[in-house]
Amino acid sequence: MSSKKPVLFATVLGKSLDRCENLKVIYDAYKGEKKFVSTHNSDFYPEVKSGKYDLMVIDAFPTVSPSKTIMIWHAIQGGKYIGLDEKHTYYRKEYADLIDRIVVAGGGGIDMFNRCTGVPRERILDLGMPRTDRYKRKKKGDGHTEFADKRMYLFAPTFRNFGETPFPVIDWQKIDESLTDSEVFVVKCHPYGNYAYDIDRYNHIVEVPCMSPSVNYLYDCDVLITDYSSIMFDAYLLKKPVVLFEKNPGYVQTRGMYLKYPDEYCSRYATTEDELIKQMKLANGLRTAEKRCLEYVADACDGHSCERILELIDEMNGG
Repeated sequence: MSSKKPVLFATVLGKSLDRCENLKVIYDAYKGEKKFVSTHNSDFYPEVKSGKYDLMVIDAFPTVSPSKTIMIWHAIQGGKYIGLDEKHTYYRKEYADLIDRIVVAGGGGIDMFNRCTGVPRERILDLGMPRTDRYKRKKKGDGHTEFADKRMYLFAPTFRNFGETPFPVIDWQKIDESLTDSEVFVVKCHPYGNYAYDIDRYNHIVEVPCMSPSVNYLYDCDVLITDYSSIMFDAYLLKKPVVLFEKNPGYVQTRGMYLKYPDEYCSRYATTEDELIKQMKLANGLRTAEKRCLEYVADACDGHSCERILELIDEMNGG
């Protein structure tokens, strides 16, 4: 009989595994005894401290640990400041002692997470993001959305915390009139954004539910439009061009970004609707800036991340 204890998988993203893409991939692939718990549930702390587990895998900063903890961030990190770098953060320096290993998407993440957590570099491993394993060989249409037969522009702005620049007021009429019947502008807000645009009256602009999986629209889009969201890195992995649309600048100054914005993130940048329309119509493929950015933040996302993380779990949970 195995002496291993079950592995506890914990998320901050909600009460269902469906929203926790990185965690779900590992959870489904792990063949040992396991349990899933949400940090939003009242039984989270008692469960962690119950003595039933030696190892927890969590997708954000832990504030409690059973004995050993692996943190796998819920997104490819490389954009906006988090942890100790973020102004309004719950993270504290002492939480570094709760984190035995951090899994990051690429070599650049080692420096970032060392800086924003205080966890020593040798405990930060560039093993890749498990949810990106499925990106290999994906093509337009694999998302099975109703927009796959059109040139799709996917607009996915980042989540704003209190005190950060608000969502911009956008001239939807101008964008709508620029589009033909063979094009569609799909708006998908962040699940935690608590924001919806009033765009029901337009012919070529559609808002989709914020809780629907972003990856389906990434597969089927031709161009991603965002501002500061890490979804841009997922688009790069899928070889999708990106346009950064920053109509009301100020976010970078109040929140902070790990790379020089926008130059080190993307070669396509717009601050007005006219510039956005021009950039998105012409966007095709990745340029040097995007390739360099991807290499820095996500060079370990090679389709085998889950395998490496499962090996780490087995090693830390009794071999």
